[in-house]
Amino acid sequence: MNLNLLWNRARPFIGEIATLSGLSLLSSLAALAIPWLAGNFLAGVVGDVGDDLYPTVALLLTALVTLAIINIVVAVLSEHASGRILAGLRREVYAHIQAMPLSFHDHSRSGDLLALMTYEVENLSRFLTATLANVPAMIMTAAGASLLLFLIDPTIGLIVPIIVPVFFILARLFGRRLRNASRRFRKAETDLIMLAESDLEMISATKAFATEDSFQQRYGEAIEKARVLAVAQARLAAVLGPALALAAAIAAIAILVAGNGQIDNGGRTPGEVFTFLLYAALLTRPVGGLAETYGAFQIARGTLARLENVLSKPIEDGYAGTVRLGRAQGAIRLENVKFAYPGRPTIFDGLNLSIAPGQIVALTGENGLGKSTLVRLLLRFYEIDSGRITLDGIDISDLQIQDLRRQFGYVPQQPLLFNGTIAQNIAFDATDPDPVALKRAIDLAQASEFIDRLPHGLSTRVGDHGVRLSGGQRQRIALARALLRDPPIYILDEATSMYDLDSEAAFVEACIGALKGRTVIIISHRPASLALADRVLDATDLRLGGQAPEPG
Repeated sequence: MNLNLLWNRARPFIGEIATLSGLSLLSSLAALAIPWLAGNFLAGVVGDVGDDLYPTVALLLTALVTLAIINIVVAVLSEHASGRILAGLRREVYAHIQAMPLSFHDHSRSGDLLALMTYEVENLSRFLTATLANVPAMIMTAAGASLLLFLIDPTIGLIVPIIVPVFFILARLFGRRLRNASRRFRKAETDLIMLAESDLEMISATKAFATEDSFQQRYGEAIEKARVLAVAQARLAAVLGPALALAAAIAAIAILVAGNGQIDNGGRTPGEVFTFLLYAALLTRPVGGLAETYGAFQIARGTLARLENVLSKPIEDGYAGTVRLGRAQGAIRLENVKFAYPGRPTIFDGLNLSIAPGQIVALTGENGLGKSTLVRLLLRFYEIDSGRITLDGIDISDLQIQDLRRQFGYVPQQPLLFNGTIAQNIAFDATDPDPVALKRAIDLAQASEFIDRLPHGLSTRVGDHGVRLSGGQRQRIALARALLRDPPIYILDEATSMYDLDSEAAFVEACIGALKGRTVIIISHRPASLALADRVLDATDLRLGGQAPEPG
């Protein structure tokens, strides 16, 4: 993997990582001093040397206390840094995903994006702080211990370079398998998230068709698949640790046997051999840690690749247009517009349509003729293949996207509500809406009657996707949201399809005055809504090579 990917992710947080690395290096220095001091202490105890032991004991205790304090500080700072990095990554990923064009979201699995924004970036943040930041210290400890071993006894010290490659062979052997196992497990976990999300959204249909057992069986099979893959990944990780520990134990035994032989022939004192053995034990820890870091890096590779795959995709730049627009008059014109969704048949092939400011135009016709697609093109959710769309004579491709979309009050076919209060769903991005304007929007949408009956009124929480409200109530909330915005152009895509006839008639009567002077595009099959229109167009006329009739 290109290390630039890792650097790009670590660079914004280099200060935190460098601080942790620096403290870990201090910890390494303290750890390197302990075997030497402990060996000198043992030599004094068994009588190898006659020096006063108190200074040695004082230094040994100082090193041990210093090591403990540094390790505590590193642990605390590591959690703090990991939290900062995690928050930064989540903000970046969330902002980028939000800024992606609708075409990206239409072709992406929500489970993949949720996994990336949650546990995948969490694992990456911990890798950067708890693992990567310790690499310099592990290298320093391994190099220092190796050098000191060689200085104490060059002959026995030669055992070290023979043993060290074994650690990396084991790490490489298991690392690739661990990465593949991690990728398979991650996909199974994502599938599990998506399946659970889908099943919970369909819970009413599941109960209505009495299919709980089959859905539970399907989810159980997905759980079992994820469990098997989790065990496979854990097994590889579990084998790697003991394998490295075994290699370390063999190295320590070899050093101990060699050192014992030197004691027997008088070549080394017990204190020197004890020091040597402590350094050998100290060496195995960073070498094993580096090998395990390699395995962790294999898992991080997948996360980094998926992260860069998302972050490298172009976003919608809401401020990229060259023309600013205040409040539009509402003149819309489509000239010879051609469009097809990627890999699908052409929907519009030379569409021409003109809507005057303040005009109410209704689109009717069978499903699949491009009525909702026309809305997507006006809002630039998708870009046209050729032709031109203008607003007040300005090509919408020259307008800043945010300026363009602020001109519209869009009520989609399926009301989109989030788990908040009714007031929050109507206000949407307005933190403190004008109470008078809010009341007017609610009244126009024929929503005041049902809201007033609720115990908590506007403070009633609607649940996920508005599940605590009926379809008609959700539609009224979505309509009130658009009316509160008071834009110059309204797009009502089957906005009253769930209204009863009396409510729809009341809405139409109220809107005659409220929509005066506004450009309105109504997509509907209902006669009451169509009665609002100055022009009624059949979508069949717009489909291929369409020339919408001008008002007579």
